[in-house]
Amino acid sequence: MSDNENPRNLTTPNSSVPTQIHLGPRTSMDLSWLSENERKALLIDYTKGMIDISKKAQELDVDATILKRTLDDLSATTREVSDTGNAVTISHTQTTKVGRTEVMMGNTEQAQSGKLSKSQTGQKDWTPYYIFGGILALILIVALMNS
Repeated sequence: MSDNENPRNLTTPNSSVPTQIHLGPRTSMDLSWLSENERKALLIDYTKGMIDISKKAQELDVDATILKRTLDDLSATTREVSDTGNAVTISHTQTTKVGRTEVMMGNTEQAQSGKLSKSQTGQKDWTPYYIFGGILALILIVALMNS
């Protein structure tokens, strides 16, 4: 088996520690100038990095698969309700490692506008806090003026 066909992407000399890492189809890194202990340490780091990349790819794939299933379910439900002649608006927001997804489906004017409300987009409505703060400030001003 030639170096390029080695399934582990590692080339080993007489010792058990590889002297070359194949990083891609046409790229490799020569480690022969390093001591055996340095090669071992580097290969451990390389393996940990490859495991981390694999975990991240699997997490992203799971997130993407779940999002696809969710969107398929939402669109099927929207279609069923709409086909029965009823008005329907379905909105869904989701934040994952892939990113934030905001979806609005339906046959109503709100759904056709495609505009999500502040709560649907995750924005906090500060209005009640401003009103409470204003009332509190007004009470304090009146109390100070009467003293």
